[in-house]
Amino acid sequence: MTDTTTLSSRAGALADALACEVVLPHDAEYDVLRRVWNADIDRYPAAIVRCRDASDVSAALRWCVEHGLPITVRGGGHNLAGTAVADDAVLIDTGLLRDIEFDTVAGTVTVGAGCRWGDVDRAAAPYDVAVPAGVVSHTGVAGLTLGGGGGYLSRMYGTTVDHVESIEVVVADGRILTADRDHHPDLFWALRGAGHNYGVATRFTYRYVPLPGLATVRQALFAAEDRRGLLEFFADWGPDRPANVGTYVRLMRAPGYWSQIPAEHRGQQIISVATVVYGDPADEPALTREIFAQAEPIYTSVRTIPHVTLQHATDDEFRYGVSHYWKHQSLSELTPAAIDVVLDHVDRYPGRSLNSSAFISHQMMCPFEMIAGSREPLGESDDSAVGIRGLFGANIGADWEHRSERAPLVAWAREFDRAMAPFRAGTYINFASDAGDDEVARAVYGDRYDRLVTIKAAYDPDNVFARGLVDLHDVGEDDQDA
Repeated sequence: MTDTTTLSSRAGALADALACEVVLPHDAEYDVLRRVWNADIDRYPAAIVRCRDASDVSAALRWCVEHGLPITVRGGGHNLAGTAVADDAVLIDTGLLRDIEFDTVAGTVTVGAGCRWGDVDRAAAPYDVAVPAGVVSHTGVAGLTLGGGGGYLSRMYGTTVDHVESIEVVVADGRILTADRDHHPDLFWALRGAGHNYGVATRFTYRYVPLPGLATVRQALFAAEDRRGLLEFFADWGPDRPANVGTYVRLMRAPGYWSQIPAEHRGQQIISVATVVYGDPADEPALTREIFAQAEPIYTSVRTIPHVTLQHATDDEFRYGVSHYWKHQSLSELTPAAIDVVLDHVDRYPGRSLNSSAFISHQMMCPFEMIAGSREPLGESDDSAVGIRGLFGANIGADWEHRSERAPLVAWAREFDRAMAPFRAGTYINFASDAGDDEVARAVYGDRYDRLVTIKAAYDPDNVFARGLVDLHDVGEDDQDA
């Protein structure tokens, strides 16, 4: 049991020791700052350190290690498992590190770890460039990058970690390092995919890419009886599309308030098919026509928008204040047997729709979604990221507003995940709602695990960063053999 008096005294001493702001539980802003995106996470840190730069991070980290206070790290606070905050730990908050600097000669952009991707997208738009990243603008730059990162531009240009040139990071002993291919290359490799375990990232430099024109977003909704046929067609068709064509399928029960669809389909199971095509809008119909011709849609929409608008288009769907429990699978194929499992579990989803009533989005909270990767690899990757380069990325999503809804939804997601295990070829760590132990880490990182543990021992031998998504701390030969 935590001695709250001692804890409060130590947190107060921390505030006296640091030059930056330290927010304590009695302060007015404490309840706002301890909250994260996933409303299911409700934890009470001993203190929140509002760092202004890497030196503040280093000072806070050194003090906490010296005085035996556990720490967590918050960038954007978007992580599903809520690893940014823990009861009775010191939260090292990098949210004030919001600088963005473009080097148009080098073709790079340097971004503070407190930025959200919308900050980067808006800053990049006047240069007509982008960094391949997520699809919700309030996602944090740091968390997404450290886990891998993928989004609308990934089929054309690769993942977020493919574009990282360097990372400024404060490691467990308080040193401020710059990790890149020439300096601390082992740490650089580990940070790009398993980065939550190695330090506090404070700044990232990315190689940006030219925007490939406007994005044409086409969506159609189809009735329940068309789901299997569309999924079977998608299984072959989606991965073979040109690199500028992304294909997404989502299964759900249509909200009763969606007046844009015929009344007989409201409250019934449907499938959404959406494509995002970059380039000349005149080329889009020929590139996407086949999949939309597989059945008669009950709703269609098409619009052509700038990339920066697309990046913000579904922010309301994935708004703050909703609780989530997700599971992710990377699939090497979508078989008829896998489709059987998907349809069975989607039909038994115990939740309700929380989608926006203002419009039908091309991307939405739903029990199941699948994104097509590509059969044409973009080249060899040299990072620790897993689960983001499969032929299909599949996400099981349970979402709710009221605590009483939680238990059956979490049980449903876990059972669905177990049923999909025979088809799973990997897991994307950023879409994991459960923080894992050593056993989970072995399963997630596979043949990367031993190298990751060796690097962990070199940079964090005492497991200061023990509250990452999985535990890569070397537990010793006796424990490993048990």
